Amino acid sequence: MPLPLPTLSFTIPSIHDDTVLQCRVYHPACLSPTRLSQITTWNKKAAIVAHPYAVLGGCYDDPVVDLVSSTILEQGFLVGTFNFRGAGASKGRTSYQSKPEQNDYLSFVGFMIYYMHLLSPPPVPTDLSRLTHFDPEYHDLSPVPSQALPPPHLSGFMTATVDQSTADAPAIAVQKGSVELTNNGSRLLLAGYSYGALVATHLPPMITSIIAQFQNPPEGSAHAEIRLRAKCLAAQQNQVMHTQISSLPNANSHHRGRSLQADLHSPKLRKTSGGVRMGGEENLRRASHDSHRSRSSFSMETSEVVRKSVDRVRSIAKTKRFSPKRQDTQASAASSKANESQSSFEHIPPVEDTGKVNDTVVCKEVPGVGVGLQTAYLLISPLQGLVSHLLTLWSSRSWKEQIPEHEMKLTVDPSLVVFGDDDLFVSAKRLRSWAGKLSEASNGSGRFRYAEVSGAGHFWQDFEAVKVLQAEVEAFVKTL
Repeated sequence: MPLPLPTLSFTIPSIHDDTVLQCRVYHPACLSPTRLSQITTWNKKAAIVAHPYAVLGGCYDDPVVDLVSSTILEQGFLVGTFNFRGAGASKGRTSYQSKPEQNDYLSFVGFMIYYMHLLSPPPVPTDLSRLTHFDPEYHDLSPVPSQALPPPHLSGFMTATVDQSTADAPAIAVQKGSVELTNNGSRLLLAGYSYGALVATHLPPMITSIIAQFQNPPEGSAHAEIRLRAKCLAAQQNQVMHTQISSLPNANSHHRGRSLQADLHSPKLRKTSGGVRMGGEENLRRASHDSHRSRSSFSMETSEVVRKSVDRVRSIAKTKRFSPKRQDTQASAASSKANESQSSFEHIPPVEDTGKVNDTVVCKEVPGVGVGLQTAYLLISPLQGLVSHLLTLWSSRSWKEQIPEHEMKLTVDPSLVVFGDDDLFVSAKRLRSWAGKLSEASNGSGRFRYAEVSGAGHFWQDFEAVKVLQAEVEAFVKTL
C-alpha cells in the first residue's frame, strides 16, 4: 500500500548551517481515525526513514522509502521523512563526506522527539465497545497477529528465497539462544535506505546526547526554531485530533443509518482533517506525490495563535541568525549563549497590527522529554566497506576495521539489516561478513538481526524480492 498524503508538510533549519530542509510527517490510523474501529491507543512510537544519495536522484519520494514508510505506518508508528540538503526542494548541496547530512538527520530527530513527546491524543472512549457495535467495518477486522519473533532458522546469516511459498513468510536471521524483544515503552526507529542507511549508522549512539542539544538552545538558533516548530505543530494537531476523534462517536450514534464516510466529508470536519504546510521557504513546485494538488487543497486553516507564533519566531530567528551580531567573536557568542541558556518557548506575546514583535520568544528545557525513549535501527541495502569509506572520508580508520565504535550501537539496540545478494554497489559477501561480525558482537542477545534476500539488487526492482523486504520490515517492527 502506498503512503497516503502526509499529515504535515513543513520545513526546518539544519543544525549544521541553517540549511532549510523539507519534512513530512504521517499519522497512523489511530491518530487520524476515519472509523470507530481505528480508535486505539497510540504507544508513543515513531520512525524516521532517510532516502538514498541525492546526487543519484534520491529523495523522500523514493519507491523503497515509500514502501518501508507505509509498512511501518500500518503498524501504528508515527512516520517522518525528510529531504537531505540538495535533495528535492531542500536547500544547499549534497556533501561528499556525509557530516552535514548527519546533522540534517539529527535536526529531524530533534523535531520528532519533541513532536511525539508533545503530541497528546484524547484517551480512548470508555464506551467504545458499545459504539463500535454500529460500525459496519468493525466486524470485518482480522485478529491482531502475534508480535513474537519468528523462530530462529540459522545461527549465521539467512538467505530469504523469493518463491511464492516463502514470499509472505518473514525470514529474519536470529542467532541461537536469542531472546525475544519486548515492545514496552516509547520507541524511535531510525531507518534509512542506501545512503540514508549509511548516515543512520553514523548517528550518535546515545539518544540523551541528541536531546541535550535541544534542551537549552540559544534564542534564534536552529535548535530553538526546530523546537518551536514541533511545539506549534503538536499543539495544532492535538486540537485537530480531539475534534476529529470526539466527532466519530457522535456521528456514529446520531447517524446510524448513514454512511460514516459521508459525515467525515462534511465541511466542518474536513476543515480540521487535511495536511498542514508550515515553514517559510518551501518550494511549492515539489517533485512529490502530492504536487498535483493545489496549495489551497493541501493546506488547512490553523488557529491564529499557531500561525502568528510561527510567523513571529521566523522573523526573530532570521534577525538573530543573519544579523551582524551573529558574526561576533567566539567569546561574545559564548557569553550570549550562556545568557540565553535559561530561556524557553513559554511566553508567546501578542502581535501588533504593525507586525512588530512586542517581546522575545524564550525557551527552557521540557521536563520528561525522552524519558523511557528507546531507539532501534532499520538499515536497507546499507553502503559498507570501500564505498562507505569513500563517501564518509574516514581517513583515520581503515575500512577493514573490525567494528567501528559508531556501529556498536547496532548490537545494543534492536536492529535489522536487509540487503540483496545482487547489490550493485556492495558485494553480498562483504555485507554478509559485516553483518556476521555484528551478530557475533551482540552475544546472542537477538538485538541485531539481518536478512539476505535472494535475487534482490540495490534498487529492489524485483517484485518477489520487494514482497520479502516488506515482510521482513513488518515482522521486525511488530517486535518493537
